[in-house]
Amino acid sequence: MAKLDANLDACQLSSDLLLRLRKIVRESLRSTHGSNWEETGIPGELREFLTQRQAREASINWNLSDSVDALDFAGFVNLYDIIAAAPHLLQRFLPLAPDAHMLRIRFLELDTILNRIAYARPISESDLGFLVSFEERLKRTTSAPPPAVATDDAPRAPRERVERVERAEPAERAEAAAPPRAPAAAPKPTAGAAPPEPAAEPAPAPEPSPAPEPAAAVPTAAPTLGPKEIEAALKRGDSAVILTAIYQEVTSLADGLWNGSVVSMQTRTWESVRESPWYRNQFVKLGLKPISDFFGLFEAAKEKMQAGTSRNELQEFLKEHSFVQVLLALKELFRHHVRR
Repeated sequence: MAKLDANLDACQLSSDLLLRLRKIVRESLRSTHGSNWEETGIPGELREFLTQRQAREASINWNLSDSVDALDFAGFVNLYDIIAAAPHLLQRFLPLAPDAHMLRIRFLELDTILNRIAYARPISESDLGFLVSFEERLKRTTSAPPPAVATDDAPRAPRERVERVERAEPAERAEAAAPPRAPAAAPKPTAGAAPPEPAAEPAPAPEPSPAPEPAAAVPTAAPTLGPKEIEAALKRGDSAVILTAIYQEVTSLADGLWNGSVVSMQTRTWESVRESPWYRNQFVKLGLKPISDFFGLFEAAKEKMQAGTSRNELQEFLKEHSFVQVLLALKELFRHHVRR
């Protein structure tokens, strides 16, 4: 029965992830390609594969909804292939992994978990932990507006020259594109006048420095709350603000807790909240036990890492103390009280 419960939780999480990813990809392709987005936005071979998958289902189940499109038949790896083919989409999802190769591995892992669920194979605690962690990172990453991606409509030129002109400022671009000008004729000297100083040779224009790579931001839907804002919220009993601050701290700590990088992490929000009258008064009313469970695990894990516990040993400790179930309970708590 425990295995079945884990599979049910994993089914819900993976379904939410798949629907969220399809929605982001669909809206992005529609805004870029218009009503013809399926034909022009999905690579041809993959589009044919998804169309065949749709046709096969339609041949078996005649009641297939007319509202579905090709993306409704795409799994995680199919979605990655669409993302990788669209620079603006790939740029948006890159904060989820160190590089495009690791991003593909993450989507492969998601597809593997989806297959285990589909064929009723048992889901492990680490699978559940990965789904919860990936879902939170995806929410943070996609809550910011999509990055602008420059398009190159200029005629093709040698690659080096195109890159140099594109990186220059507008005035430099015009100068780089213009043909070289003939030097102006020197004025004739007038009688009795000193000969003009020879014109200094213009210094060579500096090579424009390469444009810096955009930083992989980890946005949140709400600005990070500072200690003074949290203190003020505790005084006036503003549960929405307090729980938002706790949510932000839990989100920043959860990955590090599972990966064993907790030694240098701080729990400043929790330290302010746990001794407050608000926490004692709202503990039962709002069902705040998952918060104390999470931070209790965090403090125990930190002590273990300081004592030399290995990462694998820490993960076993977290499994024994139902870390994934704690995260799922937190997710449900924040879903009711926090706007993200």
